[in-house]
Amino acid sequence: MKRIIALVIAIIVLLCSLSLPSFAVDYTNFSCEIINDEIIITKYIGTNKTSITVPTTLDGKPVVAIADGAFKGNTELTTVKVNEGIRDIGASAFEDCTSLSTITLPTTITHIGEKAIYNTAYYNNVSNWKKQVKDESSGGIGFGNGMPQISWEDIAAQELEYLYLGTNLIEISFIGSYSLKSGTRVIADGAFAGSKAERVTLSNTLVTIGNNAFKDCVSLKEIVFIDAIETIGDYAFEGCTALKTINLPDKYIEMNSSSFYNTGYYNNERNWDGDILYSGNHLIAVKDNPSFIEVKDGTKYVVGNTLSNNVYITESVKKISNNAFDNNTNATIFGYADTYAHSYATTNNIKFVDMSTLIKGDLDVDGKISRDDYEILCQIATSMEKPNLVEKIVGDMDDDGALDGIDVIILDLMLKDMPPSRLKGDVNGDNKVDVDDYDLLVKIVSTKEKITDNVMFQRADINEDGAVDAHDAIYLDLALNGIVALI
Repeated sequence: MKRIIALVIAIIVLLCSLSLPSFAVDYTNFSCEIINDEIIITKYIGTNKTSITVPTTLDGKPVVAIADGAFKGNTELTTVKVNEGIRDIGASAFEDCTSLSTITLPTTITHIGEKAIYNTAYYNNVSNWKKQVKDESSGGIGFGNGMPQISWEDIAAQELEYLYLGTNLIEISFIGSYSLKSGTRVIADGAFAGSKAERVTLSNTLVTIGNNAFKDCVSLKEIVFIDAIETIGDYAFEGCTALKTINLPDKYIEMNSSSFYNTGYYNNERNWDGDILYSGNHLIAVKDNPSFIEVKDGTKYVVGNTLSNNVYITESVKKISNNAFDNNTNATIFGYADTYAHSYATTNNIKFVDMSTLIKGDLDVDGKISRDDYEILCQIATSMEKPNLVEKIVGDMDDDGALDGIDVIILDLMLKDMPPSRLKGDVNGDNKVDVDDYDLLVKIVSTKEKITDNVMFQRADINEDGAVDAHDAIYLDLALNGIVALI
């Protein structure tokens, strides 16, 4: 009995010591959610209703985000200071805080959700909305010094207004070309959505383009990316049907397959390599959920939510998004040992198959050859579909570059414990049927050489008439030229 009690106590202690991935907790002033030892503030529960400082740490854990709607509707709140370290301001985080006139954000902010400060005193203060100055040299809209005084009505009428919060562009409406002002770091979710933008040049300090940032900007024809960009949000350019060119910089950018969905570039079939869409050295989208993806050589970066159950990852790939497989536990990565693909598979607990260890005939790549493999090869050989890279390697039994009936016969012979050298037409016994076999057969027939090797005789007697003669040589010639099939 004592042993049972001790065991139960030990189990309880063990369970209590485990770090849960996510749980809620209240501190003195905040309700929070803790994920991976990082804190997300979900609500203010302190006594000071008017002025709030969001701390860098709570209970020794870093505060990294303010959740969606965390302070929404707090009409008493007038001042908010968000300390350094916080990265994310959720959607509607301060929406309808109608007295909130002062908001200070740190330079560590990398994402601001839609309507994060909508209908606050700051948002509703027309003096916080700025007018863009016409740039006569470029014919577009830019920022300038000594901007003339202009009424709110004039700004609204011309659709030339924008709202910043620190270095973060919250919302903008304009027509034509536009260059982000120097120092801009974040474009908030939905900032340009539905605007009549035609050409946008990003600042050399911009790190984030938010979710839906340019959604349905149907006039947008060009976006000039810069090297500083680190993140492009979900559906950032969805519906930008005039955006036919996407030139991403040569660096990894965190994004998902939805980022350029339904753009002019996405909708142009000529930009697709089969089921895969590339932009420069980025793999940015995959359609129709293919059972096998072959990432082309030269690709360096693979974005999120793009990869299917089985994928060959070329050695040129240097970075893959953490959510590229979208938590698909059935995935298999094919590649080579000691490559980035190998380390990614190990880190993310994804099955990895070293291409150099593939076995001829093992079509299902389970480490052995069986009738299941034979059935798969039969299906591939009789199908009009193009075999994938792995199938080409393991199914091409005679190494002739094609998967056909000969490969099926060879695999069948292997499964019956018959040497592949019994294959009709394989006169020289090198496990393939080619012109060398034809030349040898012609020599045998022309010199009337007697074949004493019974196995060789069976291989050479192609028409199975009990003799090796000119008829066999003719038949083999026809087979090599694809006129008849060897059986």
